[in-house]
Amino acid sequence: MVNINIDNIKSVYFVGAGGIGMSALVRYFLSKGKLVAGYDRTPSELTECLIAEGAQIHYEEDVHLIPEACRDRENTLVVLTPAVPQEHEELTYFRDNGFEIQKRAQVLGTITYSSKGLCVAGTHGKTTTSSMLASTLDAMGFDPTFLIGGIVRAYGSNAHCGKGEYYVVEADESDKSFTYLDPTSVLVTNIEADHLDHYSGLDEIYQLFGDFMGSVHEDGCCVVCGEDAGLVETAKKTGKKVLTYGFSEGCDTVVSQYETHGVSISFTVTLPDGTALPCSIKQNPGRHNALNAAGVLTLLMTRGVDMQKAAEALSEFMGVRRRFDLVGEADGVTILDDYAHHPTEIAATIAAAKELDFKRVCVVFQPHRYSRIRLFTEVLKDEFGKAFDQADMVTFLDVYPAGETPVPGVTGRTFMQPIYDNPNHPADLNYVDRRMQVVPFLTKTLQPGDLVITMGAGDVTSVGPELLAALQEREKSRK
Repeated sequence: MVNINIDNIKSVYFVGAGGIGMSALVRYFLSKGKLVAGYDRTPSELTECLIAEGAQIHYEEDVHLIPEACRDRENTLVVLTPAVPQEHEELTYFRDNGFEIQKRAQVLGTITYSSKGLCVAGTHGKTTTSSMLASTLDAMGFDPTFLIGGIVRAYGSNAHCGKGEYYVVEADESDKSFTYLDPTSVLVTNIEADHLDHYSGLDEIYQLFGDFMGSVHEDGCCVVCGEDAGLVETAKKTGKKVLTYGFSEGCDTVVSQYETHGVSISFTVTLPDGTALPCSIKQNPGRHNALNAAGVLTLLMTRGVDMQKAAEALSEFMGVRRRFDLVGEADGVTILDDYAHHPTEIAATIAAAKELDFKRVCVVFQPHRYSRIRLFTEVLKDEFGKAFDQADMVTFLDVYPAGETPVPGVTGRTFMQPIYDNPNHPADLNYVDRRMQVVPFLTKTLQPGDLVITMGAGDVTSVGPELLAALQEREKSRK
């Protein structure tokens, strides 16, 4: 990797600007006073926000739309998202003309190289955990820089350019590029099979996570979830300092006295020195979020901060959009939106919902990417098949392609097959193949006292507001 001097760069061009991770970098460079431009395939709420904030973004693959300032090879950095094909017209132009082209993580690595980088990784949970870490540091007055793959509710943004020494980054393992980062310390939530379009299998995933943890500075630490034996073993093989957290008494940091209170939770985190910290989280229920909080506090302990103040600051965490995110309530039905799309995430979100006081938990799930069909129907067939067991009603939508070309014969029903094959699947299992039919179907089906969770990594997030409006109309018609 070429370590560029960001201060010397005058303009930054993004080939794929609208992803949640890339948009954080867009905002970072805007805050640095750079001219920022780029391409994205389709308009979205996020790209329109970036344009309003000063970015020049277009939606046609056309070299002529590249701003003149971004044609200056010596003063322009090109940032590439893996979702863009190598034959993309604009990418080809930059490559053929010798521009410096870097992946998102390469740029993040350059930024972390000159700061105290606190990097959060894991197959799932990293967005919530990195947001929790950044929010806690900020509430304590450290004013960290952060770039995160989700909208932190307290900021209304996924990026902030702070004046403090800490840099919090969500380390994305999806395309292997997290090994470009230069972390002072890391927090790893779990390791499971995922992103098999980039990895040959679980062995390679463990290898890359090991490389990532092995890059921690000598004065740093690997904080890892002690509930994941494979993760702990991988961390210890690096030879770095390792601290574990979990509900098990054998962990260095132990979570206990977990309780739910509506959508909030309370628990106690006992640090390695025996200090017991009462903690709470306002709107992110579930044992997995208590674990995330314990990981954050353990990492902060290694930085020598006041731990009582840290626990108090963490308890003010307001959550992340699309993580158990309340859409609204109408006609006795409550609607949440959640990003969960991996079996472990799905099961954890449903388990957290079942702890709450609702008659039924009804899940609307949208499979994400055609390329994940082997992962869910072969590699993780059993895990995916069981992930919805605690739900009372499950409705599958068709596949969200995320820019991929549809695969003949693969539909949302194909992804559903492992659930059908599981003898313990919810009795009320449905498939709605047309997006326009899902809200009418749900409006007819849902009952007062139901909790609905729209779930997945695609545009299923738009179903919640539409459903809320339809239920409001249903409620009016009854009066």
